[in-house]
Amino acid sequence: MTKKDIRESVLFLRNSLDKKEAEYISRGICQDVIELDVYEKATDICLYMSIKNEVYLDFLMEASFKGGKRVWLPRVIDKHMEFYSYDTNTKFISGAFGIMEPDSEMKLVPNKNTLIIMPGAVYSENKERIGYGGGYYDKYLSEHPECHTVAVCYELQIFPDIPTESYDIKPEIIVTEERIIE
Repeated sequence: MTKKDIRESVLFLRNSLDKKEAEYISRGICQDVIELDVYEKATDICLYMSIKNEVYLDFLMEASFKGGKRVWLPRVIDKHMEFYSYDTNTKFISGAFGIMEPDSEMKLVPNKNTLIIMPGAVYSENKERIGYGGGYYDKYLSEHPECHTVAVCYELQIFPDIPTESYDIKPEIIVTEERIIE
């Protein structure tokens, strides 16, 4: 199977999850992320706006605010992704692919205390990743290797092995509802 075939079949399964069940599972995944050392040490937490039954990060966002961490969300401008400051007063604008983005001017200066929570379509047990085809996270992480990464997904998104390209960047850790792959 090609990357595209695998991506499409897994996204079909993920989209078939009951929304309430996905939210319940997501809360457990977020709790496991909060308990990771890399999360505890981070001062800047980069999240994403969940779409199409991705792991919901609302619980992680709330915990980050309560823990005094700065929260950042992605914005895509001219096919280039950056992270911008987000707090409860930040307004949203419709961005790339119709995904809501923060209407903020404060751009993240990535550092060794930055943790990026990565979305993705499919992962392997070796932490290889198939994204959505735009390469936004691969490009960003290749420019900012000092950032730490945790991918969150449902167990159904994990395969024993997947095809990858040389530019595909693996997360340091993957968290599902069943396990943590380090």
